[in-house]
Amino acid sequence: MKLYTSFISPYRIIPTILFSVLLTPIFGQKDCDLKKDQDSIKVYTCRVDDLKFKSIKATFTINTTLSTLISFVMDIDRYNEWQYNTSHPRIVKKINDREMIYYTVVEAPWPISDRDMVVDLVVSQAPKTRAVTITTTGVPDYVSKEKNLVRVPMSMARWVITPISQTKLAVEYTIKIDPGGSVPAWMVNMVCAEAPYVSFRNLRQKIQEYKKHELSFIVD
Repeated sequence: MKLYTSFISPYRIIPTILFSVLLTPIFGQKDCDLKKDQDSIKVYTCRVDDLKFKSIKATFTINTTLSTLISFVMDIDRYNEWQYNTSHPRIVKKINDREMIYYTVVEAPWPISDRDMVVDLVVSQAPKTRAVTITTTGVPDYVSKEKNLVRVPMSMARWVITPISQTKLAVEYTIKIDPGGSVPAWMVNMVCAEAPYVSFRNLRQKIQEYKKHELSFIVD
């Protein structure tokens, strides 16, 4: 666990825990409220019937190609460069070109325990519309638990990436997650919009430096 020389409010960890799964539909999502609208990135929180924590929905556009964005999202080793407070990202198992299982740590300010998560990521594309869906589902028991880390017990997320043109994409991202441990639901729900905003702002910046890619299973 990362130690800090001065106390940092536990409120700062909540957005990190909520966001740090990159990416299956949010069942029962309703009553969405716009919480942040900045830099053309909109972040909503939504009530979910089967979960005490609210889900998150974010929408934005990005200037890049489908293959480049998918390559960027599947480049797990670079998650610490753009995902909010993420460290130690690594691929656990590459199942095929479209699916992998990966691991990340979410750094928390002392005295809150850091979280870690294990995630199954799958990419698919609709042949007619060329829209790409990236789904991630937590598989918490796939890797042995680490001492001094709280394993995130449940996460489900989805990216839907729709081409506007050859080099401009519309993205809708949704996620629901239980951060585990003793973090109060009211605290999570109150401050959960900041992390996706920061992460997607970082993504826009970093992808401009990213080498253009072509993927055999993606039609641009």
